[in-house]
Amino acid sequence: MLVRKLITLLGIHESPPCQYELDGCLSEPTSYVQDAIIDLYLQKGEKIDEIHVLLTPEARAENWIGENRLFDKLKKYEQEHQLRIVDHDISGKADIEHIWQLFETIIGIMKDEDRIIFDITHSFRYQPILALLSIHFARITKNVQVDGIYYGLYDPKAVIKKFPIVDLTSFVDLQDWITNVYTFTRTGRVDGLADWIREKEKNIRKEERRTTIDLKYIRQLANSWQELASALQTVRSMDLPEAAKQAAASIESVKNVMLRPAFTPLNELLSNVENEIKPIAHDDPVFSGMAAIEWCYQHGLYQQAYTLADELVVTAICLKHNIDIKDINARNEVTYILNAVIKVLQNQNGELDLSDFAKQEIAKDLLDYPELLKLVHTIKDNRNDINHAGWRKQPLSAAALEEQFHQLLETYKERLIHYYSSR
Repeated sequence: MLVRKLITLLGIHESPPCQYELDGCLSEPTSYVQDAIIDLYLQKGEKIDEIHVLLTPEARAENWIGENRLFDKLKKYEQEHQLRIVDHDISGKADIEHIWQLFETIIGIMKDEDRIIFDITHSFRYQPILALLSIHFARITKNVQVDGIYYGLYDPKAVIKKFPIVDLTSFVDLQDWITNVYTFTRTGRVDGLADWIREKEKNIRKEERRTTIDLKYIRQLANSWQELASALQTVRSMDLPEAAKQAAASIESVKNVMLRPAFTPLNELLSNVENEIKPIAHDDPVFSGMAAIEWCYQHGLYQQAYTLADELVVTAICLKHNIDIKDINARNEVTYILNAVIKVLQNQNGELDLSDFAKQEIAKDLLDYPELLKLVHTIKDNRNDINHAGWRKQPLSAAALEEQFHQLLETYKERLIHYYSSR
């Protein structure tokens, strides 16, 4: 069963009674924002199961126990709504040891699948930042859900004692953006970002109960990014240009609409991603394939990069000699010729018996590019090493496979484009 918990820090001073407002509801007059939050949740038909109050020695002495103090106010909810009241001693000191102790206390309160409300009205110095970091950590490690992060905007100078409770939950969304965008830009894995965008869109639709144009384009963006990333990760060469075009088109659509605040961080991401995607959408399969290789390399997908680099040579040969690149039998034949020419250069087979004129043309052409063939041999050998999981004589280490690709990529690109361009 999901447990909804309110975590709060208690200040050392009691405020004059006032009313707090949240989501259009107004609390009963109270001196404590914690009392108001519980009241406001009950007004919208949602029960808080536990309240965890973090108490410095000063707050415990001045504001916790006694008539009309917070503990006294909370008893009515304990009796009428089975609220569980838990107090936790914390230090008011700001040294690193006590900061970590507070972090551990907050994390210890949150259990798997809990629904968390965090009131930071009386947090001090580093505590609001620590609260956000603690929640983010628990969301990842314990899958807690965040109902709200609240700050009661009390003003002692105000004549009318009605104050809003500011909802800061959007900062949790910002942390999600940071985590998911970082993963996407560094590893190329878009699953987390796409899933989060879809979940956010679903929640917005549920709350607003209407379709809006930006949500339509956001959904298309998430889907197209995921299709492109999947095509790259599974090395679907023939699908890559069209997938990249669809992803680029979805970026343009999003850039041309007004985004709601929850999605505005996309603007910082779109230009960078667009610059990465557009080269893969090139109409020429060789230039598109080269861009895909570079993308995989930049995102640490070495197995995919080696495989794409190996196959791209065959594609370039086919295009140069007017062979259908989608004809699998023809590709196999070109691959046979390529391997045979590489063997000749290695003196493993001194004679090249290719009686067919077309084959002779291809073989003779390739023999004019020995530096390219040496690189292709290394790529093929390393690809086999990877695809056979290292089960071979003298397998390379993971570091060596990565380093060799790093060293050969630019030369490979230069030599292959030179070969291809001499049509």
